Amino acid sequence: MVVLYINTVAVENCRREDLGVVMDTTYGKRWNVGQSLVEAVVAVGIVILLITGLIAATTSTLRFGQMSKDRTQALQYAKEGMEIIRIIRDTNWDDIPQTTATYCLAKGARTLGGCPMDPIDAMFSRTINFSDDGTTCVAPDCRKVTITVSWMEKEERSVTLTSYITNWRMR
Repeated sequence: MVVLYINTVAVENCRREDLGVVMDTTYGKRWNVGQSLVEAVVAVGIVILLITGLIAATTSTLRFGQMSKDRTQALQYAKEGMEIIRIIRDTNWDDIPQTTATYCLAKGARTLGGCPMDPIDAMFSRTINFSDDGTTCVAPDCRKVTITVSWMEKEERSVTLTSYITNWRMR
């Protein structure tokens, strides 16, 4: 192979093919092979980072989705407990404790029970606290009701509902 080097200033406006110049390309090919390997390694690294990010995002989304589901279920149990207390109030006000007391309420129960009870759905515990707030709601015709539903994830979580009930059927 004959290699011809020409002063490129004199033939600046011409294409190399038009001049019949043969280029030595073996030197450039050796660098292209190494360059392709580096590009492949960088591309694989970028793909691995992207996949790792997607897996982390998916894991977080699933975990937060489960936490949200558990919180929604706990809130539903707290609302159910408040509804049961209102039913007890409407049925017989004398069944509402007139002193500060804490009770547990099992799933589907219509009466107050002692604590601790078996967890609801093997996960949630529901406690009901009756008290006076000391100012606007004083026994015997008014009670402050606080219902707390708690459950364990990585740490203990809970939701709390507070309401005031009155003896609206005063004698």
